[in-house]
Amino acid sequence: MMFCKRFSWDIGIHVPHVPASDSFCTKVKLKFNWTSMFLNLDTKNIIMLIALTIVIFLISSSQSHATELQSNNITSAGVTDFFPTYQKTTISIDGFNVSMAIASTDEQGIRGLSGLEKMNENEGMIFLFDEPSKQGFWMNKMNFPIDIIWLDSNSKVVHIEKKLEPCKIFLACPVYNPQVDSLYVIELRSGFTDDHSIKNGMIINFDLPGNN
Repeated sequence: MMFCKRFSWDIGIHVPHVPASDSFCTKVKLKFNWTSMFLNLDTKNIIMLIALTIVIFLISSSQSHATELQSNNITSAGVTDFFPTYQKTTISIDGFNVSMAIASTDEQGIRGLSGLEKMNENEGMIFLFDEPSKQGFWMNKMNFPIDIIWLDSNSKVVHIEKKLEPCKIFLACPVYNPQVDSLYVIELRSGFTDDHSIKNGMIINFDLPGNN
């Protein structure tokens, strides 16, 4: 009897004139109903929280996907837009075609590939000179290593420098010169000459705009 009465006050409900056993069962049932109500309320809150989390996740995923697409578009544009204002020619080495940006002016020749972040295997630059000479090149302000190939007036390879690294210190930046005169100089991705077995004496054919 004392247990039933104390239990009744603990849940804030008093039922007079009820036998002890009935009072206990009634109060237990009432407590269960109150608990169920609170559980239902918590369940609704949990469902709302889960729904809100899903909405936020979907919005975040959509924004991330849009950003990724934009980044991919920018990257793709950068790959296909290799020196867009330069004239181009194509050289073919053992059946492998390389699109060459033509550096035909002093300004283009001084700039070269400096400032460019990267270059694909099928991209390169060819430098044109007015007359044969021992043209020197260096790796100042370069961001990636390259191979340099010097060609004479007959498009024959006369000198090769492989896997040249960018200069870290301006005053310690070496200049690379051929031992014989050249009329054209080609810059390609590092390792290209070894990958495609380019050697001295090899002829590299290409067409220049206006020479057709």
